[in-house]
Amino acid sequence: METEHYFTLMLLVLDLETGVVTVSQAGHPHPIVHRRDGSVEQQGTGGFPVGLLLGIAFEQFEITLAPGDRLLILSDGVTECPDPNGTFLEEDGIRALMQELHEIKGPSFFSALTEALEHFADTQDFPDDVSAILFDYTGPASPA
Repeated sequence: METEHYFTLMLLVLDLETGVVTVSQAGHPHPIVHRRDGSVEQQGTGGFPVGLLLGIAFEQFEITLAPGDRLLILSDGVTECPDPNGTFLEEDGIRALMQELHEIKGPSFFSALTEALEHFADTQDFPDDVSAILFDYTGPASPA
């Protein structure tokens, strides 16, 4: 590593009519798709943080959402949330939490997720940032 100055980034473009999400990921945890049926998928190409290494190319990939699906973007403070023994939640843990919280919608989901993380970590003080963006896809807009 030649620098201490770098950042993670995820850039998404969402087509509200088709549900197609085009994503470019740079050192950020994989986006999570929570399907209407309760299944959870993590998709992504990964990638190095921006500015960490010279000459790195960032690829894009697509995710297709169906009506009733939701897309969750998390900071690494969630997947790297430690339990009292120092074991990280990781991707398997977040998938399990998502399946447990399947019935909870909208802003209430964030409260439930925070409570579940606090329970997992046995604390309210997380060692890293815990932030997220949730998008519930309802399908294309109805004609007026």
